[in-house]
Amino acid sequence: MKILVLSDVHSNKYALDTILKHARKIDYTIFLGDAVDYGPHPAEVIDILRENVDIWIMGNHDNAVAFNVDCKCGQELHDLSVYTRENITLKLISDDQKKFLQNLPIRKEIEIEGKTFYLVHGSPRDPLYGYVFPEVDEQALLKNMFMKTIAGETRVSADFVLLGHTHKPMIRRIGETKILNPGSVGQPRDGDPRASFAIIDLDANSSEIIRLTYPVDKLIQDLDTYSELLNIEKKVLEKLKSIFKTGRIH
Repeated sequence: MKILVLSDVHSNKYALDTILKHARKIDYTIFLGDAVDYGPHPAEVIDILRENVDIWIMGNHDNAVAFNVDCKCGQELHDLSVYTRENITLKLISDDQKKFLQNLPIRKEIEIEGKTFYLVHGSPRDPLYGYVFPEVDEQALLKNMFMKTIAGETRVSADFVLLGHTHKPMIRRIGETKILNPGSVGQPRDGDPRASFAIIDLDANSSEIIRLTYPVDKLIQDLDTYSELLNIEKKVLEKLKSIFKTGRIH
């Protein structure tokens, strides 16, 4: 049983297509949220994911598009997020696609071949907005594994906790629980611009982060095309290009 784990595509169909063509003989596909914003292909990405994903968790950007609320992302990219959502995403997606995003779950617990999985975009403590960065110390990591309940807080009990949101891949362990972030498919921010994803092989008892080069030049061409069609500001366009090319926020 091989499980493909994806997160944070952010309207980049070229990165997503590259991964799906590479990841053959996959038995189950999980998407941890954020199909939209930043890139020029929100409608295409939603459709591709709907065709290929077995389970989809809502991300903060999916939520923002679905309900016209703030995405509450980091301050470095907040203005860019709002701008691309208002001037690209919401202009290009259909009402049906928006309705689909509205019905996504913010967390999910599943079982695959006797292994339990807790799925969330941010963290169990804060499903939409919580950041769990790779460099966080063990005490802070453990704190994020508690989810809020009516009775207070309960630690997540699962073989795997899968999360995204940081755009930085991570595999950590607390006790018997493996915590995995596949990184970002469409907009990595760890200094490596290649598309990032993970494959969990339950038969081999292995989890692997994989990076693939995708045609960034085509993405840049599409950004230029859409900037003309949608009258995107030049400074916004240049910042987007820089992040996609370098995998860094400048």
